[in-house]
Amino acid sequence: MLHSIVVECAGNSIGMKARRPNVLIVTTDQQRADSLSCYGATFTATPNIDRLAREGLLCERAYCTNPVCTPARASLFSGQYISRHGAWNVGTSVPSDTVMLSHRLAALGYRTHYVGKAHFQPHGVPPQASARAHSLETLYQWKKRFPAFRGPYYGFETVELSLGHTNYGLAGHYGAWLLTQVSEKELDALNRCEPLSPYDFQGTAWDWHLPVRLHNSVWTADRAIAFLRAHPSDQPFFLAVGFQDPHHPHCVPLDFVDRVLPEDVPPPRYQDGELDDKPPHFRLAREGRLEGSPFRGAFKIAGEGTGADFRRVAERDARLGRAYYYTMVRLIDREFGRILCCLDELGLADNTIVIFTSDHGELLGDHGLWLKGPFHYEELVRIPLLVRWPAGFPQGRKIAGLISHVDLVPTVLAALRQPLPQNLDGVDAGPMLRGETAATREAVFIECVDDPRKLRLKTVVTLDRKLTYYHAQSFGELYDLARDPAEVVNRWTEREYASDKERLLTRLLDHMEYLERREPRISYA
Repeated sequence: MLHSIVVECAGNSIGMKARRPNVLIVTTDQQRADSLSCYGATFTATPNIDRLAREGLLCERAYCTNPVCTPARASLFSGQYISRHGAWNVGTSVPSDTVMLSHRLAALGYRTHYVGKAHFQPHGVPPQASARAHSLETLYQWKKRFPAFRGPYYGFETVELSLGHTNYGLAGHYGAWLLTQVSEKELDALNRCEPLSPYDFQGTAWDWHLPVRLHNSVWTADRAIAFLRAHPSDQPFFLAVGFQDPHHPHCVPLDFVDRVLPEDVPPPRYQDGELDDKPPHFRLAREGRLEGSPFRGAFKIAGEGTGADFRRVAERDARLGRAYYYTMVRLIDREFGRILCCLDELGLADNTIVIFTSDHGELLGDHGLWLKGPFHYEELVRIPLLVRWPAGFPQGRKIAGLISHVDLVPTVLAALRQPLPQNLDGVDAGPMLRGETAATREAVFIECVDDPRKLRLKTVVTLDRKLTYYHAQSFGELYDLARDPAEVVNRWTEREYASDKERLLTRLLDHMEYLERREPRISYA
């Protein structure tokens, strides 16, 4: 039986409207759109996020610009594609001179603050340090010294950062806080995880001894609420909140009871032979043979190419891994509900633009693959996007038009009646969100660099077609999303789709020329 925790809110009480609307952007990590009941999931319930959909807008066709954390987040907060901001993979840093939404709103008098996962730099790099000067071990060396750093950070006046994920994410300001709650010895004991599958494919379900009260999602919501309660009502704020979950490993605290049952979760969608017409790295990844192949360079996409043979994952283990993933989303839903209630209690809800989204999705065994990587399937690049602003956008609408993460910065600036800077790559989606037009763009674009000297791909998505071009390769992908929304059949070589292929390649070439005129940063030397 479906159940989930609904956060009960008190009525509006205090607070006066700021002269400009506040801005709250909430991000999750590696979250699929179908993990939410407002997006049609029938095997789970996310009532607090669903509430945001009822009171705001649900974008049905929202896309990230890249299927990996750092590049996707850099695009979301800068309004630029990865070719322009230059942070092309995990392990790279967003260049310090990249102008983020935080810089722009601070210049307008906004108080800017970040809570949780930002991932604008590698996890092992102390804030504002050179990525080349530090190793991953630095993350733990900095655990006790982190409280001394509070900002500024990429335009945010102050920050409270978490780093990593679940059982390897007890660091940053979050890790320092944990050590005020328990001793280091106690924390090591509580951080014990037990796998529920005999085969670790990085989608494995893990039972975690860390209690919910010490969980990162709880800390993140607590710190966001603390900021809201302490912030003076006469200054607008920009608050960014980053939940670490539901990124792998799929660790769920043993004392969290609001669970998705494995028997209720549909198994992965995969048809025997469906990778036969795909680029060769798809099958290599499925069989755990991507490492050492001609497609794998020295710098691989994080979380992909693990060496696991996904053919060995039993259905029981796949269902468990998926169920724990969706359970992680339920914990986020509960904590997000607390943040919404705080906005209500402080009288801030009507004058706050709330945006809920994720950096990218997760494959979860669909198409025979797990995690993420250079596979631009819908499960990976189509993300949840919910927007609520009672003073500016209608309530309870579903938006069918295409929207990209690069559109969020110009949309927010336009909502604030600010002129749009020339160095933004996105468009103002406001007319579509207000219902004045059905669409504000004809296509979205996704760029992916697995390694600059090896696998590089670019994708264009329209309402009914998707094409992926691979640099210096004869293979490619073309899907008829109207007839084949599951992307099972690759139409790249089919004569019937030759005109579609030509049209989409031309559109992609035009996009690349547009970026070239605007001084891209990635060097392929």
